[in-house]
Amino acid sequence: MIFIDRSIPKGVADALKCVREDIIWLEDRFNHRAKEIEWMPVVGSSDWLAVLRDKKIRTRPLERQSIFRHGLGCFIFTQNNNPSRWDYFKLFAKTLDEMEQRYADTAKPFIYLVDRDGRIRLDEAFAGMVRNGRIS
Repeated sequence: MIFIDRSIPKGVADALKCVREDIIWLEDRFNHRAKEIEWMPVVGSSDWLAVLRDKKIRTRPLERQSIFRHGLGCFIFTQNNNPSRWDYFKLFAKTLDEMEQRYADTAKPFIYLVDRDGRIRLDEAFAGMVRNGRIS
């Protein structure tokens, strides 16, 4: 399953649902006000690939610790501007197969960063914390 956080517009998730049966948007399962530390345990224990745009999640200790503790595999879109729904959809179309392959091949927890051109790279800062067993 592919879990899409509310930081990605619902219309994008709905469009993906038209062509895939394995898409879950945050509000399909959780309250609109659900915080990351509420959905992360469920997504991690369900072994769902998580896609979000919340760049600040990488700098918030509680969210980083939750990603680590619950063994999440996260892909974070890193665009500086606000992409249109069409831009998001094109980015999903361009990168989703590779995200799924990396999700299958990479030990969790991890964070991959996805730029606006579809380049995917491991978040080395988070990976270093995981290697050291010290998430702060």
